[in-house]
Amino acid sequence: MKVLLVGINAKYIQTNLAVRLLTSWAHAHSRPVQEGSVSVLFREWNINQPLASALRGIYEEKPDVLLFSVYIWNSRFVFDLAAEARVLLPAALIGFGGPEVSWSPERVFSASPASDFILSGEGELAFSALLEVLDANGSGERERLLAVPGIHLRNNGRQNSTHPDSPAFESGPPSQTLENLDSIAFPYREQENGFDPFHQLVYYESSRGCPFNCAYCMSSLEKSVRFRSLDLVFQDLRFFIENKWPLVKFVDRTFNIKPERYLAIWEWIRDHHAGSTMFHFEIAAELLDDRAFAVLSTMPEGAIQFEIGIQSAHPEILKRVNRFSSPEVLADRIRKIPKTIHVHVDLIAGLPGEDVSLFEESFNFAWNLRSDQLQLGFLKILPGAPMEEYAVSHPEYSWSRVPPYEVYSSGSLSYSELLILKDVEHLLDGWYNSGFAPNALFRAASMHPGGPFRLFLDLVRFVRDWFPDGDLYLPRKPIDIFACLASFLRTRCSGLELEYLKLDYLMMGKPGFYPDWFVRRYSREEHEKAIATCISSSPEEPNRLLFARTEYERLDLSGSSEPEGYFFEYSRTKNNGKRAKMTKV
Repeated sequence: MKVLLVGINAKYIQTNLAVRLLTSWAHAHSRPVQEGSVSVLFREWNINQPLASALRGIYEEKPDVLLFSVYIWNSRFVFDLAAEARVLLPAALIGFGGPEVSWSPERVFSASPASDFILSGEGELAFSALLEVLDANGSGERERLLAVPGIHLRNNGRQNSTHPDSPAFESGPPSQTLENLDSIAFPYREQENGFDPFHQLVYYESSRGCPFNCAYCMSSLEKSVRFRSLDLVFQDLRFFIENKWPLVKFVDRTFNIKPERYLAIWEWIRDHHAGSTMFHFEIAAELLDDRAFAVLSTMPEGAIQFEIGIQSAHPEILKRVNRFSSPEVLADRIRKIPKTIHVHVDLIAGLPGEDVSLFEESFNFAWNLRSDQLQLGFLKILPGAPMEEYAVSHPEYSWSRVPPYEVYSSGSLSYSELLILKDVEHLLDGWYNSGFAPNALFRAASMHPGGPFRLFLDLVRFVRDWFPDGDLYLPRKPIDIFACLASFLRTRCSGLELEYLKLDYLMMGKPGFYPDWFVRRYSREEHEKAIATCISSSPEEPNRLLFARTEYERLDLSGSSEPEGYFFEYSRTKNNGKRAKMTKV
């Protein structure tokens, strides 16, 4: 019997940790798999690929059981894919697992008539039990299937009940949590076809559960926090570092809840950093203490990065969604994080009671922390999350009933106001978070009389007027975006902001040419001196190549009467995603 686990990612660069963990678990703990009577494998696609491509891949595997990993971003694709797979594989048992299907089986069975069963909650123990039943009974005897923890089994279709008035599905015993995370085999040691860790994100789990109770988050439903032992974590991290995988994202919901543990992991990373692997952590910055900052102060650049949820700058708003945080403490902690560590902060629009005026204050608060990225998200009313109960009991809330369940209005924010915030988010993400023009935008925001949020409102209006089609969301060439922003800065700001735009232009990569708005102060003689001062070149590297991979420009970044010289060195490897290295000379 063949069991195929299917992961459908949001983008090519993403990968599915769940199907890897379940495959590793089955090979380590399932008797039928170890004896060879059941085979378990996984395949991955993404929602940007043609559905027919994934369908063909599934069909060519000829699985007896097809189990999809379902999330908010892929459920529509998965339900459509399952329907087509049912046509081609009418005898297959088709099931779903994952957070998107764990809390409302009646909705899932209604949305996907092709499905036979759902596994809710954590998957390892349920998957083991399912494999035992399938091995003993082929397609699975109904009574034994209903003994699988966390299962919901459809009553019509292939698993038909003989009683026409029976309910749409039956449920087995509650799902079981895995207490010992050390029993999960490391999922990345085997070679995978099609997996490219140098161009795709790698996800890693060192703990499960969350002690907090944020109303908008599904993790608030699981209070049991469990940890993988440090010895195994260090062993796993060593694999990533020795293989030089560029980015590994910890999926732990709040990584730094246990000081003796998280500090030991950071110290290990610090002591073993080899310059190639960066580890990403989602942290609660307010929990950082003096011991943490002592470790962070010694962390090599490029070893770790942080994602920090602010959500709102107003404690009274946060309390309504069961978050308890002091903005002053949070700001103090974030500002203490060394600048060598990349920091990404989050806001959520649509929280109860936060109108446009209050959100503007939250935006300005987050912006002034000068993080590397500021992500503006929008409240999602997730089925099964506590926020759904709140929204249902407050008729002023309206939201989409299909993924991603995003809020339309909150009583404090109208749909029209949310659309304005969507416009701001689009420029924030595309022009600031992307690294396109962060220096010019930050400088312009600091000088804008209305503050950062009002700057982006002005910029949204300007962009719509500047481009003849008036379309804010149409993809643009970088040279056109720079020209638009240069025009904006000329008309709305002082000349100093344009100097910072020149800096951004030079930091993006070696310019192929210089547009009209970029008035140069170049000196070849000074460029040659800077090369001699700043670069330790090999004798084999000719002078023309040194000029080709460097640049020199005099910029006025301080507002003084005399511009200063800056030297830019560009990577020898194209498309490596890194900005220029800048040196003041």
